[in-house]
Amino acid sequence: MKKKLRPILLAGGTGSRLWPLSTEEKPKQFIPLFKEFSLFDLSLQRLNKSSLFKRPIIVTSKKYLELVQSSVNKMDIDVKKIILEPEAKNTAPAITLAVNLAIKENPYEFFFVAPSDHCISLNKNFYDSCSIIQENLKNEGLILMGVKPTRPSGDYGYILANKSSKKIKIVNDFIEKPSLQISKELIAKSNIFWNAGMFAFNGNWLLRVIQKLDKRLSDSIEDIAESNVKESLYFNPDASKYSLIESSSFDKKFVEKVDNILMTKLDAGWSDLGSWVSLAMAQKDPNNKITIYTDKIHERTDKPWGFFENLMETSSSKVKLISVFSGEKLSLQKHKHRVETWYVIQGKAQVTRGNERFELEAGDSVTIEKNQVHRLESTSVEDLEVIEIQTGSYFGEDDIVRLEDSYGRKDIH
Repeated sequence: MKKKLRPILLAGGTGSRLWPLSTEEKPKQFIPLFKEFSLFDLSLQRLNKSSLFKRPIIVTSKKYLELVQSSVNKMDIDVKKIILEPEAKNTAPAITLAVNLAIKENPYEFFFVAPSDHCISLNKNFYDSCSIIQENLKNEGLILMGVKPTRPSGDYGYILANKSSKKIKIVNDFIEKPSLQISKELIAKSNIFWNAGMFAFNGNWLLRVIQKLDKRLSDSIEDIAESNVKESLYFNPDASKYSLIESSSFDKKFVEKVDNILMTKLDAGWSDLGSWVSLAMAQKDPNNKITIYTDKIHERTDKPWGFFENLMETSSSKVKLISVFSGEKLSLQKHKHRVETWYVIQGKAQVTRGNERFELEAGDSVTIEKNQVHRLESTSVEDLEVIEIQTGSYFGEDDIVRLEDSYGRKDIH
């Protein structure tokens, strides 16, 4: 008989790399990116499949209670427990606490941990991967979900699996957020995967291993969990006790130190939407149906070198998608009122910044300060695509001071 999994849905992150869209008051998991639905809404809906999952445990910040409760009501989901952290301590304490509370009620629970701020466009494929986990989950060991990398990136953990055609693979190594250069070497391997941040395990086994790896964390969580009232939907950890816990990631504290790890491939249109780069790439997939931008904001403006689209604009920031045709270049210019940060999504860029000239590839970024002379050129066969985040006091096109221009626009804004 297949084991039903108890979901632990993590919803405490602030999504700081998607600023200014995502803020501490309303982080990305609660923003309606898909018409009226948020990533958190869709995560709740995805985990509401009775053949695979039990009622979820949600771990979030106390300050997000109203946002969580609103989603739970909107999606009409029956929740097992909502844990309201008094302060963020990263994923290791959050997961350990959720498991500890559930195990006190049912010592034979199997768990499935998932972030609530990731995008999955193909739910059927996600369920297929979860079924493989169900069939292979043992009383000891961890099963990860791995995604084939699409580009070099230092934003993810990398899973090195054994070369096997089986649906479940042995994990030979786990590399947590390597440098960009190392990630470029890693993705050349056929048996390398991004860690999707979703995994399953037996709860008793996890608590035993945590006790061996970090007795202080284990004992602190055990002490905090003692005050839980089983019948209550909400659990508020003692703030003074919780503040003494060291902040630590589950991957660093646990995954990197365990030997018996398996992995199944996830091919479900996954993206963590962790930055403007990943959000822009996710928009290219029609399966995602991202609708955050109105037609007016998301207009294309053609230029002799390519085009740009305004993705978002506030009083203090502006976000653009810039596409530069192969071999073309923007004017040599500077700005008085804004700072610009460029993130390369696709292609290769030759960048002029002051007296420097250097190349950027997909995954690289650079910041241009106010009054700093700069230029962007496309040097690869494919068009160059860049996310540009502007911050400052004014974002009009007349803040462009052109020093040189290949298209006769030196004195034109």
